[in-house]
Amino acid sequence: MKLLLKFIGFVIFLMILVAVYATFIEPNLLMTRNYSMSFDKIQGDSIKVVQFTDTHLGDFFDIEQLERVVDLINEQDADVVVFTGDLLDNANTYNGDFEAIGAVLSQIEAKYGKFAVKGNRDNGGGAEWIYPGLMETAGFTLLVNEQQRLTINGTTVNMMGTDDILLGNYDPKATVEGIREADVNILLVHEPDLIKDFVDYPIDLALAGHSHGGQVYIPFYGPLLKTVKAEIYVRGLYEIEGEFDTLLYVNTGLGNTRLPFRFFNIPNITVFELEAS
Repeated sequence: MKLLLKFIGFVIFLMILVAVYATFIEPNLLMTRNYSMSFDKIQGDSIKVVQFTDTHLGDFFDIEQLERVVDLINEQDADVVVFTGDLLDNANTYNGDFEAIGAVLSQIEAKYGKFAVKGNRDNGGGAEWIYPGLMETAGFTLLVNEQQRLTINGTTVNMMGTDDILLGNYDPKATVEGIREADVNILLVHEPDLIKDFVDYPIDLALAGHSHGGQVYIPFYGPLLKTVKAEIYVRGLYEIEGEFDTLLYVNTGLGNTRLPFRFFNIPNITVFELEAS
């Protein structure tokens, strides 16, 4: 009986430690994930793309944390910076200063451009009236079912972005209209499971968010909960089978929604070094 009570006490103690870590420690951490990728389309020097996503500014992520993210992004010396949606958790209940958000985001430095797409939280809850202008003020090009070509270090890079499917006007055909196989085609999409609509197109790299990696991830089990349109692809790098072998990366994001917990999903930005093969 004493051994059983000791075991129960140990389990309770461990659960308290996990709860404290998941509530107060991990959500306040910040890290960089790095990937190197080779493409035969790269003509000259490598191209550095930095992704951040799902800040969900509100009760669980504040402007000071956003400032830390911006500082970390600027340390990367990026050619291109991309944001894949869900800036605010709920615009209607946000108590902070919207102009301050724009001012902080405007400090992000990128040699060839900053691009963003809408998440579901950017298309509803009042954010639909705020997000586009805020991102424009911050120097981001908002891609809504459209493309923009850049020449970076001698390589043509085609930045594409979809609208959110849950509350927006998602149009995959318009997004890829006129796509050229010779370009390095980078697709920004909020919900990762939408990659199924692009398997017949020469997408080299697709970047998504939305899933939060489940927010609480149990080792050897997986995400405790999954969200709609992020049920197949939850976190990390995937090779999408098809004619063009697209790479999909699902960033687990920075902020929280609904609950303050993060476990095995440290807030992060991702740095992609695209190199000549």
